Amino acid sequence: MSEPYKKQKIDSFDYYDPPENYQPPAQQLDQSKVIEAYKTLIMLKNHMFKVNLLLSHEEESSTIAELKNIKDELVLAKEAQEKEIASLQKTQDNLFSVNRLNGEDIDKLAKAYHEQDRKWYNAKLIQIDTEEQEADIQFIGYQEVVKMHAIFIKVQPIPDSKLFTVGQQCEAIYSSDGRYYLGTIEKVTEEGYHIRFKKNSNREIVPLIYLREAKKQLNDSKKMNFEEMDEFQVPENLKYLPTDNEQQRQAKKKKIKAMKQTFKLSKITKYAQEKQSSWQSFSQKISTIKPDLGQKAESIYRQKCDQLKE
Repeated sequence: MSEPYKKQKIDSFDYYDPPENYQPPAQQLDQSKVIEAYKTLIMLKNHMFKVNLLLSHEEESSTIAELKNIKDELVLAKEAQEKEIASLQKTQDNLFSVNRLNGEDIDKLAKAYHEQDRKWYNAKLIQIDTEEQEADIQFIGYQEVVKMHAIFIKVQPIPDSKLFTVGQQCEAIYSSDGRYYLGTIEKVTEEGYHIRFKKNSNREIVPLIYLREAKKQLNDSKKMNFEEMDEFQVPENLKYLPTDNEQQRQAKKKKIKAMKQTFKLSKITKYAQEKQSSWQSFSQKISTIKPDLGQKAESIYRQKCDQLKE
C-alpha cells in the first residue's frame, strides 16, 4: 500500500460504522501479545476443525481413538488460551474475532480491522486461505486488496431476504464510501436490490449482504410486538437455521437475549403502570366520600354500603 493511498484511506475511515460491541484496546495493554494470543486461538480451532473432519471419515477404531485423544488435548489447550486472552486484555469481551474462516465465506460482507486506526470497517471477502487462516479483503469504496489474518475479520451473517421487499425502507451500504445510509427499495431483480438513497436521491443496485433493517423501523417494530405479545416469541429472522455457522448462531443468540430482556422490562413497566392506574382510580373514589365536619367519621366502607342500600 503506497503512503499517499494509505493516508487518503485513513482519512476516509471516519465514515464507517464500528460494531456496537467493539471496545478499543486500552493503551496500557501490550497489543502485540494480545494479537498473538488470538492468532494462537484461531490456530487451535483450525486444528480442531481438521481433527473433526478426519473423525467424520475415519473407520479404523485405533485411529479414531487416537484422534479423539488429540481432540481432547486441543479442547484443553483452547480453554487455556481463552483464559490467557481474558487475562491479557483484562476483559471477557473479545477485542478481535475468535472464529476461523471457512471457504464458503468468500464474497460475504465482513467487518475488517485496521490496525493503525484500531477500528472496524465494512469490507468484502475476496479470497480465503483456510490453511493459514488468512484472507484477501477489499474495503468497500476502495480498489486495493489487503491480506489479513482471521482475527481481524468478522464475517457478517447474510440478511434474511424476507425482511426486504419493494417499497420498504432499509439501510444500504453506499459503494463509494462503504457507509450505511437510509434508502427505499424500488425494485428487486436478478442484479440485486435497486435502492434510492434518501440523503442525496442517488440510486444504486446492491447485493443482499449490503442491506440491514432501518434502525428506527426495527425499534418501532420491536416496541409494537412487545406490546401485543403475551409471551415472548423469537422472530422468524432470528430462529436458528441448519445453514447457520457458529458466528451467525452467536449473533442471533445475543439479539434474542437482548430482546428477551427488553420484553421482560416492558411487561414489568406495564404491570407497574396498571397498578398505579388502579390505585389512582381507587384514591379518586375515596376522595369523593367525606364525613360531615363536627361529627365522628364513620368507616368509608360503611358509608359505601349505606349508599348502595339507598
